Amino acid sequence: MDFPYTPTPFERWVSDTLINAGILSPSDICAEKICSAFGIEYTAHFGIAGSKTTDDGSYIVTDKRLHRPEQHEQFMHELGHVLRHYGDQTNMPDMFRKYQECDAEVFAMYAAIPLHMIDFSRPYSYQSLANEFNVTPRLALKRIENITQKIIWEQNQQQMICEPKAVPYDISQKSAETQRIMNQLKSQLQQKGESYEFKSLL
Repeated sequence: MDFPYTPTPFERWVSDTLINAGILSPSDICAEKICSAFGIEYTAHFGIAGSKTTDDGSYIVTDKRLHRPEQHEQFMHELGHVLRHYGDQTNMPDMFRKYQECDAEVFAMYAAIPLHMIDFSRPYSYQSLANEFNVTPRLALKRIENITQKIIWEQNQQQMICEPKAVPYDISQKSAETQRIMNQLKSQLQQKGESYEFKSLL
């Protein structure tokens, strides 16, 4: 599949991981099917969310009090911990814990609206994306902004490559011999009435 931008390695990894697990369409992105594919125990209860991996296996708990899309996003966040992280956050340095939380947040965005399920020929709105992938409008908007920023960045990078910027030629930074030759050329051009503003390309 062709994409309008180059996905990050993380984004590709999330998409490839889901594809290998048979998660191929928005209807597949449900806790039951994902847990079955990855061998994870899952439950929802009236309490805080969490996840843990032990020698006996992995499990995820979500907060049943949340609305369905919020609970789904919470599940995806905890899935990121299960698939990507090790260790007990209560016994790790604060900076490393924050890194894991940030990583799980990005994972949740990529996994809730995976790259391989986005039809880039369609004119999505954040609301239509939220409805199709059963996420909150906030996450759908965040994913759209993420994709838009990547497309704009790549277009700007390509423009910079194709259209190098001309800058004034700084003769004071050149050797004495180069300065002598350039001054001689400048003098000759002045005698002919031609411009002598030298430029170099970055």
